[in-house]
Amino acid sequence: MKPISLEMYGFMTYKNKTFIDFTKLYDSKIFIISGDTGSGKTSIFDAISFALFGEIQREGFIIDDLRSDFLNGNNPPTYVDFIFDLDGKKYRIKRIPKQRAKKTRANVQVGHSVEFYKYEKDKEILISDGPQKTDKKIIDLIGLNFDQLNRVMILAQGEFSKFLKSSSDEKASLLSKIFSSYIYKDIEEKLKEASKDSKKKLEFIANKLKTEVKKNDLLDENIDDEIIELKDFSKIEKVIEDLSNDLEKEFDEKNKEKNSLSKILDDKNSKLSFYEKENEQIRLFETLNLERKEILSKKDYYENLKNELDFSQKAILIKPYYENLSDNKKNYNDLEKKYYDEKDKLKIIEKNLKDLRGKLGNIEEIEKIIDQKKENIVKNDQIMKKFNELLSIEKELEKNIQNIELSKKYKEKIEGLLEEKDKTSDNIRALSDKLLDISKDLEKINDQGHKIKDELREYQSLFEKSLENDKKIKDLEKLEKELLKAESDFKNIGEKLKLAEESKKSILINEFRKDLEKNGICPICGSIYDKKIEFLEVGDFDLEKIRQDFVDLKIKLKYLDEKKSDLKNSIDNKLKNPKVYEESLNEYKKSYQDLRNLYKKNLSLSDEKNKNKKKLDQKTNLIESEIKELKNKLSKFKNLDDISDLQNKYKVKKEELDIFDKNEIEKSLEKDRLYVIEEEKRIKILNEKIKDLENKRSSSSSLILNYESDLKISKEKIIKESQIFDEKVKENFKDVGEFLKYLDLSDSLIGQKEKIHIYFEKLNNISIRIQGLREYENIEYYQTDRIKEDIENLKEKIEKTNDFLFSIRLKVEKLSESKKEINKIKISLDKSKNDDEILYKLAKVCDGSLSKVSGREKINFETFVLSYYFNKILTYANLRLRDMSDGQFKMLRKKETSDKRKNNGLDIEILDYNTGKIRSEASLSGGETFIASLALALGLSDEISGENGGIKIDTLFIDEGFGSLSDDCLEKAIRTIEKLSYDNKFIGLISHVKELKNAIDAKIEVKYSKTEGSSLKVVV
Repeated sequence: MKPISLEMYGFMTYKNKTFIDFTKLYDSKIFIISGDTGSGKTSIFDAISFALFGEIQREGFIIDDLRSDFLNGNNPPTYVDFIFDLDGKKYRIKRIPKQRAKKTRANVQVGHSVEFYKYEKDKEILISDGPQKTDKKIIDLIGLNFDQLNRVMILAQGEFSKFLKSSSDEKASLLSKIFSSYIYKDIEEKLKEASKDSKKKLEFIANKLKTEVKKNDLLDENIDDEIIELKDFSKIEKVIEDLSNDLEKEFDEKNKEKNSLSKILDDKNSKLSFYEKENEQIRLFETLNLERKEILSKKDYYENLKNELDFSQKAILIKPYYENLSDNKKNYNDLEKKYYDEKDKLKIIEKNLKDLRGKLGNIEEIEKIIDQKKENIVKNDQIMKKFNELLSIEKELEKNIQNIELSKKYKEKIEGLLEEKDKTSDNIRALSDKLLDISKDLEKINDQGHKIKDELREYQSLFEKSLENDKKIKDLEKLEKELLKAESDFKNIGEKLKLAEESKKSILINEFRKDLEKNGICPICGSIYDKKIEFLEVGDFDLEKIRQDFVDLKIKLKYLDEKKSDLKNSIDNKLKNPKVYEESLNEYKKSYQDLRNLYKKNLSLSDEKNKNKKKLDQKTNLIESEIKELKNKLSKFKNLDDISDLQNKYKVKKEELDIFDKNEIEKSLEKDRLYVIEEEKRIKILNEKIKDLENKRSSSSSLILNYESDLKISKEKIIKESQIFDEKVKENFKDVGEFLKYLDLSDSLIGQKEKIHIYFEKLNNISIRIQGLREYENIEYYQTDRIKEDIENLKEKIEKTNDFLFSIRLKVEKLSESKKEINKIKISLDKSKNDDEILYKLAKVCDGSLSKVSGREKINFETFVLSYYFNKILTYANLRLRDMSDGQFKMLRKKETSDKRKNNGLDIEILDYNTGKIRSEASLSGGETFIASLALALGLSDEISGENGGIKIDTLFIDEGFGSLSDDCLEKAIRTIEKLSYDNKFIGLISHVKELKNAIDAKIEVKYSKTEGSSLKVVV
């Protein structure tokens, strides 16, 4: 990934909109961000980190505080806009943090938002928006998460030495985040938990068997505790089977008794049912006769009510004619009122129209005066225009006379500057030729140096490999001896395990024989046995411990065998004696040092010549700039050689205008314009009012004619509707009064229509039902008390029998359920014993307990995985450290710790080749600590890149205090950083060290103002 540009507004210390074009710095490969402490240097890296992941790498910083303190709720929202290149493709991400800012209105809450684009043929295409979705897209695209990127691309301030000096646990915590090794910790914890759960499960299953027997009263009475403790499932199953058979026999006998009682009960119930039905019909006949008498008492009232309802329904049918006639009469009266109102309105309009025409006056005379005034305005406008042209010519004439004098001075100055530029250019060419020669020499020396350095690396690698190879050969011999001993121990423990298992079987057989000797009855076949019992010999063995030792040795053998195979395969038989490589290494080191001295001498000479050339280039640029400025000024003085035409033009214009008084013309012009505007406005307003009144008069006249026509039609309609209504009333009523009477009563009578209908329907239904029950007239009721008493006695007997049968069935069901559960318990117990043994061994391997032996480091599963990554990190780091320390230091992974309670495996110790001794990292000086920390950080960066599918990291930002370094250490650090740039890396450094600032030409200079915050400038 390579940055292209960064734009930010209101971000941290940057109040104003700030833009960085990183492409200007590409050719330099290395650039420095310089500025005072607190000026906002690190905030540039923070902006990139926030744009990509919505997070920044500052401990204790609250992410909601990213908005600059220089802004308030009336300013636009803070944002970061970052464009970058990845594998030749261009991407853009714009992120807005949570804040209070101005959007559509001031001081509103703005939420966290993000937009992610890619460029295709210079067009932006949205990939995703929204933080959650975009953060996942970024990780998928780059291949690194926030923690990994900040270890690979952005090496943050204070993090170098912190990682070097941190404890094993602290390193494990950090590396776990980077390499996601927490899954191995989860495996370890889950295995521990599973082993504990397995033990509990075994205990639970054993208790479950006891509970299952105890909760069934029959089983509890017939099964001894001893059988349960021994988990003798065959005896338990036999007891259940015998009990089930006894219960089934008892159930069959009682069921026959119940069937006999049920048959007698059915006969009694049939007889009772017949008596009750007959009694019900007799009772119904008597009830219906009583109801009919009561209904007949109200017959006259309902017949009268029905007659009045008929008249009301007729009145409702005539009601629409009556309402229609009333509506037409009302409409006629309304129209008549509107007609007379509109006639009064028309009289008022006529009067107003007459008054307005009087105010307007003689319009033809007024328009003639206005036209005359307009002609005067046009003439006076033309004269004033000529006065303005004369003034413009006069000013231009004065200016041209001054410019002629200035142009002569500029031409003389340009000629002098051109002569000086030619002399300077000759000096620059001479210096450039000399620099070219020096550059060729440097390139030649550099090529030779690279070749020797490659040879040095190769021989150094061979030397280290040969040392490691010798060590592996010795380790292999030691391992083979250990393996032979382990194989012997495994054979012995195997024989011991066989004896222990035989002894356990003998113990069980002896228990069986003891029972046979005591009772004299065989528990299997039930036969009597009275012979002498012989007992088998048994040994004193701890079977569980022997099994545990057997499994431990088996695991150890497998581990040692795999280790031997790995070690044997890793030994390179082609490698020579280390002394052979060491001699060649020393020769190449001497040659390389001689070349370095020669390179420095030529580089110093080149720097001196470059400085001189730079000064001359600056001088040439100043001269060219001055010449360009003078030529620009001259270009403005064109056509100044002859001004006689302009003088003649001025004279003619002046003579033409001498006959006019400018002030009088201006006054006349203003007066005429005012008159025309006011009169035209007055005429326009009056005409609009007259037109409006004429429209209203026309509309009112039309409306009056319409009203007259509508009144005539309405009157004819009333006469016709009145005739129809009178005819309808005569057909059904005596007069209109009777019609209105029944119309008023219609609402209350219609409400009783349903009631009348129900009355006559009820009377008819009762009469029909009485006729159907005539056969029960004068019949007496049947007696049922005795038969009911017999039925109740039978039911009670059957219920008791059912309860007894249910209790038997319940016992059978419970026995069946218990049998199923006990069988499940047996299967579960057999399986759980095997699972428990496996889980216990796995848990012990993962938590490092099996490694608590002499000569082996205590290391859990996660730390074991992390130590693999850490070894690779140290390998990469030592390649850098060897160059930076001139081969003095090498970082080693410490395998033992003084505190046995803690995990180890990730602590660092330093091998000092000058003394041949191993040192603590705490014994390093400030400068030594820096170069070791930088090497370690770069090693971590290399490993993360390789581990994530060989991700190519084109950019590296280093934010660290170079001020603590000595001149020698600073030179080595710069040299290492330069080598990184040879790999086509784009490197940015943060520092205020003067030597570093002077050594690097490409810069981003950051300044801080108490009122405006941070600002920056890109210098190339």
